[in-house]
Amino acid sequence: MEVFILSWTPVVFLTLLAVFLRRSALELAVYGLLFSLVLLFLFFNTSLEVAFWAALDGVFTTLPLLLVILSGILLSNILTDTGSLVRIVQWFKKGAGNALNRNLLITFGVGNFMEGTGVIAEPVVAPMLRAAGVSPLGSAALSIIGYAGLMTLEMAGIVIIILSLVTGLPVHDLGLATAWISIPAVLFMALSAPIFLPTGGARTKVWILSLGMGLLLGLSALAAVQWLGVAVSGTLAGLVVILFLIIMGSGRLQMDLSILKDLAPFAFLILCLFSVNSIPFLRELTFAKLSLKVNLIPVHSITFRPLFSAYLYIFLACLLAIRLQGIRKGKLRAILKVTLSKGWRACLAMGLFGAMGQVISYSGYLPGFESLNQAHNIPFIISHGLIGATGDYYPLFVPFLGWVGTFLTGYGVASLMLFGQLQVQSAQLLGVSPTILAAALAVGSALGSISSPFKIALASPMVGAMGREGEILRITIPLGIGASLLVGVVVWLSGQF
Repeated sequence: MEVFILSWTPVVFLTLLAVFLRRSALELAVYGLLFSLVLLFLFFNTSLEVAFWAALDGVFTTLPLLLVILSGILLSNILTDTGSLVRIVQWFKKGAGNALNRNLLITFGVGNFMEGTGVIAEPVVAPMLRAAGVSPLGSAALSIIGYAGLMTLEMAGIVIIILSLVTGLPVHDLGLATAWISIPAVLFMALSAPIFLPTGGARTKVWILSLGMGLLLGLSALAAVQWLGVAVSGTLAGLVVILFLIIMGSGRLQMDLSILKDLAPFAFLILCLFSVNSIPFLRELTFAKLSLKVNLIPVHSITFRPLFSAYLYIFLACLLAIRLQGIRKGKLRAILKVTLSKGWRACLAMGLFGAMGQVISYSGYLPGFESLNQAHNIPFIISHGLIGATGDYYPLFVPFLGWVGTFLTGYGVASLMLFGQLQVQSAQLLGVSPTILAAALAVGSALGSISSPFKIALASPMVGAMGREGEILRITIPLGIGASLLVGVVVWLSGQF
């Protein structure tokens, strides 16, 4: 019992720092990593050698995301400096009819459309919301809230594919189960959105319309999984929301040369990432053949895919924007200077979060990573201890377990890798559906995105909220826990009938 309680202390420690002390992302990363290192050395029989190499592996694992941060901040600064973002936001407003519809269109429509095609939403959605008049903290939070409930079905279905590989369960069955369980998750996120949206005194209207968009998003994704497949479900669900809000508004979006120039970098980005995710020979070429595998530790391979990853195409979108907007060298140097001044702190924080996640994941390994002592591995202790403590009520806590995995590691996929196979074993012991438990874990890991210091650190520098991450997490950590437990209640009740 003592070691089970100790295993939860990183979660409690980070929560205390974020919720009560409102520490910045960089402070959370530094203190969290130091706390984890001391904890592992004193109580989990993990050598400094193992901790060092695990931390280094974590930094290199996050390298593609660090490049996404830098390129995303650069693109945001270019489009803000040239007025492109403001013009795009006004264009959306004309189509959607009013500011509320526009903000919901960006949050739930654009966010899911982009994540569905494999484009990381935060570098685009957060600056758009900020340009639309949403507060810096609200813009950062909403850029994640908009897609968090549906995240498992995004990224051209890759999350479900990974879950299938981990558990051995059929992709289509997992996709359908996840789509059903995602509906209450999306609805909870929709109910959370008005906390961060400007209401203009019409709070009830905002809640109702936001909830309606959540329901439309969830049902559209379910229909897409059923009849078209997991790979396109997130993209189509986001597109349905966009079209619905435009039809509700003016019913039209007027095109001219100026707005086409403003939209061109985003169109280029979406086209490139959709192509490498969806066209089989391009996916095979960029994902498998033109890749570089590195092993810093023997139990984990880091694969770099420069032609598949988002950062390359975001940088190219930056070059396209510079060309189309006619930015001169002097202004470009100023933009680059601002980008570096904003980006270094966010990149350092995310690198340290990556290090902390891997240190926790590889706790209990003997020197040289020769073997694992499961009695000293934090993820193993948490998951098996939770089963022992909850018994037949375990399905209620499976989404929360997924939330914990994402909160600690920063990656929803890492949560599936840590706890996915366990759900199959637990289902056999409890006599419940392994597909439902695995899907519940995946939805919980997606909800962990809104509470993850790692994710907040990605969004906050895009909107001038860097250093205020603790203020955001103070709200989103309770929201994430509440959402995961609510989904758990739905999962548990479904097993009773």
